[in-house]
Amino acid sequence: MRLKPQKRKKPDALSIGIGILLCVYVIGLFAPMIWTVIISLMDPDAYYSFYQEGTAVPFAFTTENFKNAIPHIKVTSETTSLTYNMVGLYINSLKFAVFSALAFTVCSTIVSYLTARFDFKFSKIVYGFVIVAMSLPIVGSMPSEIQMLQNLGIYGQWISVPILRFNFLSVYFLVFHATFRGISKEYSEAAKIDGASNLRIMLRVVVPQAMNIIVTVFVIMFITYWNDYQVPMLYLKDYPVAAYAVYQFVNTTRNAAFNSSVPLQMAGTLLMTLPVLLTVIIFNKRLRVSVSIGGIKG
Repeated sequence: MRLKPQKRKKPDALSIGIGILLCVYVIGLFAPMIWTVIISLMDPDAYYSFYQEGTAVPFAFTTENFKNAIPHIKVTSETTSLTYNMVGLYINSLKFAVFSALAFTVCSTIVSYLTARFDFKFSKIVYGFVIVAMSLPIVGSMPSEIQMLQNLGIYGQWISVPILRFNFLSVYFLVFHATFRGISKEYSEAAKIDGASNLRIMLRVVVPQAMNIIVTVFVIMFITYWNDYQVPMLYLKDYPVAAYAVYQFVNTTRNAAFNSSVPLQMAGTLLMTLPVLLTVIIFNKRLRVSVSIGGIKG
């Protein structure tokens, strides 16, 4: 017996309205990025004539803005008087973002695994503590953190930031927790019968099954820390990062001796965000994973 194909329902006014709003939202997200790329490739004379004088001239695109921006991308440390160029800023940002994201991901993975796979009363306490900590606003924690690092004698050193980021108080703890709870315990029981220890079961049996989610969270946190400038300014004053360099670069080139500094600023901004763009392109499939408190579905 053949089933008759169901006729597609015509979209109602509400669906059409939601679709239009989503299209406008997507355009609003991509428009600034497209505008930045176009302006960064625009000849400064053409930009000045069109936007400042209102003269309609053919848009002349060039890559000279990127070459001119590179010498201006530099930051001098106030305490050590060392000057970091674009390569040095890249290195500082990579160290800060990679180690911070790694510390956060490792801690969240370990704690969520223990609380999800072992039914102890303390596991429920930890789970509830995360919910409460996420609900309560934490204000004024930075002064106490700085005082703690000073007492430990590691304030201003690279090891201080991973120590602060080695925590699990985040929504990603709930994501990891739901993921580990969803993995069948039959694999663990079979490995235990073969004589595997709890540590070996975690590293060789359970964690590999959640590796896709772990890498996704690591990439998301890497992008978050790469864009962070406040924490490095407070805790790593001697190691300026790319996010702070963008702010200083825009200020120093605002009165630059060019017909217009805007194309130069846009080119410099794109240069400093290049690692993030490459990360998004490389891990595009992983970043499209749907993240929710109830779990992650690929």
